[in-house]
Formats: sequence, C-alpha cells, structure tokens
Amino acid sequence: MSEMYGADVEALRALGHAMKEHGETLELAVGQLTDAVTSVQWSGQDHEEFVNEWQVGHAVALLAVAQAIAAAGAKAVANADAQEQTSESYDGGGGPSGIPEGTDGSSSEGQGNKRKEPEGAPSGLGKVEDIGAVPLDTAAIDASKIEQGSLADCWFLASAGAVAESDPEWIQEHIKYNAQDGTYTVTFYRDGEPVEITVEDTAYQNAAGDPSGDPSWITVYEKAAVVYMGGEYGDIEYDSASKAMEMITGKDTSSESLDPALPWEDPPSLQSIGERVKNGEPVVAASPDGGGWFGDPPPDKEVVNNHVYTVQGVSEDGKTITLVNPWGPDGGTGSDGNTKPGTITMSADEFYENFDSVTYGESTK
Repeated sequence: MSEMYGADVEALRALGHAMKEHGETLELAVGQLTDAVTSVQWSGQDHEEFVNEWQVGHAVALLAVAQAIAAAGAKAVANADAQEQTSESYDGGGGPSGIPEGTDGSSSEGQGNKRKEPEGAPSGLGKVEDIGAVPLDTAAIDASKIEQGSLADCWFLASAGAVAESDPEWIQEHIKYNAQDGTYTVTFYRDGEPVEITVEDTAYQNAAGDPSGDPSWITVYEKAAVVYMGGEYGDIEYDSASKAMEMITGKDTSSESLDPALPWEDPPSLQSIGERVKNGEPVVAASPDGGGWFGDPPPDKEVVNNHVYTVQGVSEDGKTITLVNPWGPDGGTGSDGNTKPGTITMSADEFYENFDSVTYGESTK
C-alpha cells in the first residue's frame, strides 16, 4: 500500500501565514505598549526602574518571541510551497472561486512565439497571452476596476487600489508602455529609492485584470511586482499591505489595531479614518484569518476572511465605512459557500467586529 509523506499543504500554509501575521501583530503591540510605558505620567526612581525593566527585559524578550513566531511561520509557508506549487488556499488568498471557468490551467511552455514569463507560475494562472497597450487613463485606474486572479495577492492588489483611489495620476506616472520593444516599465521603490522594473507585454489568462476579464494596469503592476519580489509568482503570495504601499509609493506607512480590547490604545474612529482618506492617504483594512489556528473568522458571512480590502471612504456623518473587495465588483463565492460582495458598507460596530487592522500610506500628492 502506498503512503503519503509530508504535510497537509493547505493546513501548513494556513498555519504559517497565521504565525507570520500574529508574530507581526505581537511586534506591533510591543511597540505600542512601550510607548504607553514611557509616556505614562509618573516620575521618580520607581518609574525609571520600571521603564528600564520593561525596555531592557520584557520588551526585548517579547520582541524575540514575536520575531521567532514570524520566522517559524515563514518557514512553514516555504515548506508548504515547496510541497505544492499552487495558489490553492483558504478564502483570502486567491480569487473567489479558484480557476475561472473556461480555462485549462495549462503551462505556457512551447506555445509558439509567446514570450517567457517569470518562473514558478501556479497552474491556475492558465496560458500566456499578449496584452499590448492597456488603458492607462484615470477612468481605468480605479480600485473598483480591479479583479483578483488566481494568485493569493490581495495584500498587493488592495494596496494598489488604495493608491489608485487617492492619486490615479501617481499610477499613470509610474507605468510606461514601450511600444518599440513590447515592454512595460513600472517604477517601484526600495527603501524610498526608485527601482525600474521592465516586463514583457504578456500576461497569464488568470492574472489580475479588470472586471471584464481584460488585461489592465493592475495586470502589469502585478507582473512587475512578481519580478520586484524575487522573480517567481509564489513570491507575491501572502504579504503585508505596508510592504505593498511602500514599494508602490516609496513613502512610509503606519498601522493601527481595531481590537477594542487592547488596553493601551483605543481603535481609530471612523471619522479619523475618513479624514485620512480625504487627505489623500491610501488606506486598507484587513480581516482576521479565522483559519482555526488563532481567533475566529469574521462574523459577517459577506466578509472574506484573511483578506485585505481598499477603504473607499467614510460617510460625512462618520457612521458608515465603504470597502472595496479586490475580487472585483461582482465579488464571488467563498469557500464557506457564502456570497462575498465586491463592495461593503458597514456601521462602525460592524467594521470593528469584522476587521482587525487598518494600514495607512502617506499621501503622494
């Protein structure tokens, strides 16, 4: 009788990403708690000893634990990817229903004059197609015009959508079609310094595109991000919104927890989030993983778990917030069988119940 060696790949990958996320959350919490410890209104020798004990002892130990958890999670993900080079995972990773109908998931190798793509493409991406010059007008550069393909890169797509919402001209200025040789040049940033990435004007059928299924600016941005992140499609799956915003804009980011149980900091109000959007800051919100390892999934069955949404805006009265799902305006069906709409408007209570963090980028205007 044959035996199967190795791990349950989906469970291992889910565990790895949960560990990475919660390691990063713990690291963020240590920083917030350090701010609270050092800013408390207290003076004298006891205070100095207390602060020193925290900074030299407890904070250092907790940071080491947080980094060890995140590192172990990254190793688990790497092992899962090594065992199965596909993008199949739980809801927030890929698109709403895996491989779209009408595609066969075949490799692009040996297809006549098709140009070579980056390595490591999951089978669900389908065949390679020429895309030529895609629309780059401001009407096309919009968060609602993004539809996630079969890659697990909502962290990147939602963040790119947030930049497009706040400053579409920024995207226009950072993507160039080179018709003479059939390439695109996208300018990203590393440590605040511009990095030009040039890619062929081809794309996989099931890469990100517009809601009509046609290639768009996000198709090119996604492909350029693959090269930027290391050159394999697996490199762009599962990461942080802060990394995406910083690579797209070259500017700093910040994050806030939405957990009202944290004793040292109140969650941001909808009004404050709305002000940031009005001021031209790209903003995204992330839902909890709920993968069975830590915490619970979002209670609202219309919210995708372990997913990043673009924050489109907050109502004038500050009572509701509207978020855009990178799955596209029609949304899709999650692995739980529930419909996940493309746009969600929630009250403050609903938002805090279903999302666990927000990330802000600096305005590019």
